[in-house]
Parts: sequence; structure tokens; C-alpha cells
Amino acid sequence: MEKSASIDWKPIADAPANTELELSFYDKGNYFVLAFPCQRDGSRWRDVRTSRSLLIKPTHWRLWDHKSK
Repeated sequence: MEKSASIDWKPIADAPANTELELSFYDKGNYFVLAFPCQRDGSRWRDVRTSRSLLIKPTHWRLWDHKSK
């Protein structure tokens, strides 16, 4: 996640439940963004499309923009 793009991203601790979100995670010195909407389900995260649990630990979130995804 580039510094200029980080303005829209919020810390994962502030993520709302039952809301479609775009998630990013940090791995080996780089940020990555998931290309599908996710939701927090209790203490777990899941892919909205498949209902599968995520195996990554997201670090940031922003609202999923349905129009551009």
C-alpha cells in the first residue's frame, strides 16, 4: 500500500462487522489487497462470495466499492 493510497485505509481493529470490506494485508515487506469483498464474522474473516474463511490476517480495511470492483 503506497503512502498516498493509505489515506482511505483504516486499521483492522476498527473494522465493522456484517459490512462488505476491501482488505489488505502485510507480508514479507509488502502490502497486498484482496480482489474480493470480505466480512468480519466474529473474530474470523470470510470471503463474501464463497463464505470461506480467510487464512490471512488482514491489517487494514476500507469499504468495498461495488462500482469499480
